[in-house]
Amino acid sequence: MRTRLLALSLMVVALALPALSPAVSAAVTNPAALVIELDKRLWQVHADSSLTAIERQRRFHGLLDEGFDFSTISHLVLGRYWLTTSDEVRREFSDVFEDYVVKTLDGRLGEYVRGSLRVTATRADGEHDTVVSTAIDYSETAAPATVEWRVMDTPRGLRVIDVSVAGVSLALSYREQFIAVIDRHSGQVSSLISELRGKLDARPNAESLSNNSRQ
Repeated sequence: MRTRLLALSLMVVALALPALSPAVSAAVTNPAALVIELDKRLWQVHADSSLTAIERQRRFHGLLDEGFDFSTISHLVLGRYWLTTSDEVRREFSDVFEDYVVKTLDGRLGEYVRGSLRVTATRADGEHDTVVSTAIDYSETAAPATVEWRVMDTPRGLRVIDVSVAGVSLALSYREQFIAVIDRHSGQVSSLISELRGKLDARPNAESLSNNSRQ
């Protein structure tokens, strides 16, 4: 449970940052530099006490557009149902999933920023992906958390497509929850979309959908 919660909290690195400006995006020429820049911007937004909740969520969305390939993430999350879903439903799912992630992880920023991130290694994984290994030190006595960032070289530039903590993939964790919901509704992705919207209206916590999927 601790590992899963930490994995969810680390997605805040992706969601709690201001959008990368075109100049910054152009300056990021390797995957490790991208991760370092994201971490830097997290600290900036955390330190900005002038931000309202609405402004913070706008910055979340900005980073999703600039720093992440959300189409690929949505593909990973829907798994086999991506191939049997129309383009219209795919776009609808991507939009509501983005909103869901932003709102449910908004409160986890403080858990992440107590640590200090450092890059420990990088490795190529296929033709277009690079895995950036990092360690987050929370104290001098506790062992650092091992975090891996999967960065893809896309037509739009380098983009993060997944975050893993101690081998636990965020995208695959969401897939496990969401596929269970879709299976309960005869393979209808539209049912998952409706359930996510209901969770948003109810201001859910990060565990709620997972709990419902087991019922």
